[in-house]
Amino acid sequence: MDHDQTETFKTRFVLSAADRRWVRDVDLPFAPFPGLGVRIDTYEVLNIVTVIVDDPDGSVTCVVEFDDQENTVTTASRIESFGFAEGDPATPRAKNAASPVRVSLITFAKDAQWSKECDLPFPPFAGLCIRVGRDRLLKIFTIAAGKDRGDEVECYAGFEGVDSDSITEDECGALGLARDHR
Repeated sequence: MDHDQTETFKTRFVLSAADRRWVRDVDLPFAPFPGLGVRIDTYEVLNIVTVIVDDPDGSVTCVVEFDDQENTVTTASRIESFGFAEGDPATPRAKNAASPVRVSLITFAKDAQWSKECDLPFPPFAGLCIRVGRDRLLKIFTIAAGKDRGDEVECYAGFEGVDSDSITEDECGALGLARDHR
């Protein structure tokens, strides 16, 4: 099969192994998604567990794990041989050149509906996480698009790992969320 595939998705893989956090920047031939297996060696495959898009820059991070957790040797030297380096997943990296997809993130906190417009480097999917602020993730659970809202894509999301009632109005504002009265 001969085709020109000029667009790639710049992605940072993050792997926890050998009591450390490892990172590797890769170019994927298409947008990543949970469950995608990526061959890194003749016999080794990494599975994407979680996909995180950082707002507002659109950089993509994938939490990965070895396909065969029980039988994979995960010493530091072995992990380095796969192109990983010990490091912080939040360090700067190249951005995707893909045409952005404009979405409205909609969430609930303190008995109110909040929203934020953002650009994603690829179409949203259930389970996609969007990093808002340094320490908060919004995980998409439903996507709605329709003629009532024109071309707008609404992504209903919940705060990952925290009770939405513990998020204050001030924190919502600091995360770039605005009260939504739809």
